[in-house]
Amino acid sequence: MKKVWLYVACLAFCLWAGPVAAGELVWTPVNPSFGGNPLNGTFLLNQAEMQNHFPEEVDSLYGDSSTIDDFEESLTRRILTQLANQIVDSAFGGSDTDLGSGTYEFGSYIVEIDAVEGSSINVTIVDSITGESTSVEVPYYN
Repeated sequence: MKKVWLYVACLAFCLWAGPVAAGELVWTPVNPSFGGNPLNGTFLLNQAEMQNHFPEEVDSLYGDSSTIDDFEESLTRRILTQLANQIVDSAFGGSDTDLGSGTYEFGSYIVEIDAVEGSSINVTIVDSITGESTSVEVPYYN
């Protein structure tokens, strides 16, 4: 009798369950930057701003400088580039004029050049504001 009830219960379960259909599992990202729902963008941005523990810096690299400061930086870069070209030309024999020893001051930089003929060119650049200095020795290749 128990076997009959077991068979009836299994048969009833199979008839009750019917055909089972399965579909694909599809993963979709949450972040709209990676193809997720665009409505999640505001929520994710608010969550990120709440977790941000770093204050926004007041001093910006581009916003606080004036036209005169930009001109001074541009001029300083141009002079340093021209001086570097002269040092390389002198060291490799590319120019007819020899680079003489001396000290040049412009902006907050002091550039000391010590040219030892036939040996090397020693260049020391000192930033008078921060006190940082850089020394470079360029050998002659004549």
